[in-house]
Amino acid sequence: MPHVRRNVWTLPADDKTLEWYGKAVGALKQRPITDPTSWWSLGAIHGIDVDIWQGFNFISATTPLPPVSMQNTLWRQCQHMTWYFLPWHRGFVSAFEQIVRDAVTKLGGPDDWTIPYWDYSDTDEARELPRAFAKPTLPDGSPNFLHVKQRYGAVQFPNVQNPIKLDPRAVAVAATLAENFFEGTADGGSAGFGGVKTPFSHGDSDGTFGVLETTPHGGVHVLVGGGFRGNQLSQNPLELGLMTNPDTAALDPIFWLHHANIDRLWNVWLRQIRRPGMPADAFKNPTDTDWLEGPSDRKFVMPGIDGVLHKYNAQDMLDTKAPGLDYVYDDDAVAPPPVTTLSARLESLGVAPARASELAGAVTMAPPKPAELLGANAGTVRIDSDVVESPVRLDEGQRQRLSASLQANNLAAAAKQPDHVYLRLENIKSPTDAGMFYVYVNLPQGADPEQHPDHLAGTVSMFGVSKASKPQGPTGGNGASASFDITPIVDRLHTQSALGNELKVQLVSAVPGTGSGDVSIGRISVYRQGH
Repeated sequence: MPHVRRNVWTLPADDKTLEWYGKAVGALKQRPITDPTSWWSLGAIHGIDVDIWQGFNFISATTPLPPVSMQNTLWRQCQHMTWYFLPWHRGFVSAFEQIVRDAVTKLGGPDDWTIPYWDYSDTDEARELPRAFAKPTLPDGSPNFLHVKQRYGAVQFPNVQNPIKLDPRAVAVAATLAENFFEGTADGGSAGFGGVKTPFSHGDSDGTFGVLETTPHGGVHVLVGGGFRGNQLSQNPLELGLMTNPDTAALDPIFWLHHANIDRLWNVWLRQIRRPGMPADAFKNPTDTDWLEGPSDRKFVMPGIDGVLHKYNAQDMLDTKAPGLDYVYDDDAVAPPPVTTLSARLESLGVAPARASELAGAVTMAPPKPAELLGANAGTVRIDSDVVESPVRLDEGQRQRLSASLQANNLAAAAKQPDHVYLRLENIKSPTDAGMFYVYVNLPQGADPEQHPDHLAGTVSMFGVSKASKPQGPTGGNGASASFDITPIVDRLHTQSALGNELKVQLVSAVPGTGSGDVSIGRISVYRQGH
């Protein structure tokens, strides 16, 4: 029988899963970094900056490191802003789980131990950091290895949230799970559930975040790790919590529960119900051999419990019940299907909800066409205050064509798939991975953003952006880009006769007082993508 990964917030009161996890973490920390199964080497697989690790006192200047050939094979593999994001992390978490299980067994624990997952999108309580990770010591006074003092960096700022609690806007997954296609595009349309096509190094891409990587992945990293120094974002890597920096993130034990949940959401997405008329590749993994057998420029490598390295690719990660993975989740049921824009438009014409859903499901949906630019803002935007607004002027001819696809003045016109509209933030650059903002469209003047979720386009975190902003980084200094499906917002504006030639985009800092003129967006653009 496969091992079962369970929700950390629904573990029974007398359950020992986290207790054994902490003991195993302590044991792995005793192993030298030259051991591929050590806590330190496992963390370095995701990323390592030797100077930062020395600054945190994880290693010293005299700590023996593995040979450079071993480092080049095993370390610094993390896949972000790439369509390998999901399969690579699945292999990473699975290798970690098996090594921890082996350590738990050797310590006298259960031989069926599994990593729990943190389902922070479930309830208000579940958005709190699981309490076992917040206590420095155990009831008997011994160290709690699930707690790390560097969770908020080397310096404890007075505005650090305690307990850590995630903003619901950062972990809302309905729109993420509603994305139909795994592979996205970097030309202005959907970024895809799993990201856009790239090689391993993804050095020739513009660094587009996939939809799942944008929300909830990046926001959880930054809200847990922090890096909010007084009234600004810290640029000192030692003042960032472990989870905020990709080169330290896997050294926080909560990292693994976060990524177990990201992995679970991949399962949930694959189990979405394909409506009649949907393309064959909706809610399906890619069949492209470049994805299944790639990457061709560098292979994914993980250690086994004996330290022996083994290679894998995406096609090895498709069935979690297969040998080598051997796990399932206690709950990866399909969420209730979201109310589609088409269903909502039909209901606005007086069609009963059940009939509206039936009609929407019968609409034939072709694969998306190339995206067409509707309009863009005037230039670079700097996030130098709590709320920054930038107008996006729409081309009149394109706006009229969009309006024609959104016409809902009769049932025949409404019962067709409208064009999708995407808001794209291009060339996001930041000298720090701290920072996050919520993106709104056409908020009413003076409104409290939290009171207007219907205007929320999405969330953007700086996780991984600092590297992408450097010329030697993974995108050649182009920064990162993110794409949001704003069709429901635009469609509602259209039905209210409020869709003019301009959209107002508001960028709201997730932590008040942490605006920074050093964080910038090269361009804000709007695209139309038909089917």
